[in-house]
Amino acid sequence: MVQISGELGYPTGLIMDEALSLWIEGRTIPKSRDFAAFRVEVTNQLIKDFHWDASKVNASKLELLQLLEGEIEWAMDRDPNGLFAGFYRLDLGEEVIREILESHDRPRAVQMLAKRSLERAAFKVWTRWTF
Repeated sequence: MVQISGELGYPTGLIMDEALSLWIEGRTIPKSRDFAAFRVEVTNQLIKDFHWDASKVNASKLELLQLLEGEIEWAMDRDPNGLFAGFYRLDLGEEVIREILESHDRPRAVQMLAKRSLERAAFKVWTRWTF
């Protein structure tokens, strides 16, 4: 296993690599895997769970966290059922979503939901790789 270090409790506005590095703090990944592969698999997990078009995501110039925030913001108004289905497939948890939406203004809630979605996708990938 390879140890990847970082800091706990990161602020909003980070790029995906920083956010993933900070998330993986204290966790290990198999030696046969590297951070670049982890990033790709987390992206693929989000594409799968939110039913995104992989070619559009891969062609996007936006950082994945920015893209995730934009998609959440858009879907809250135009496709809330699809958005919540994505959260369900990601296994984000109704209580987590409800607490975020009720306790924060919309821009902050969108940021937090994007961060939690990224963390959950990272956890799913890390769990598959580790166990």
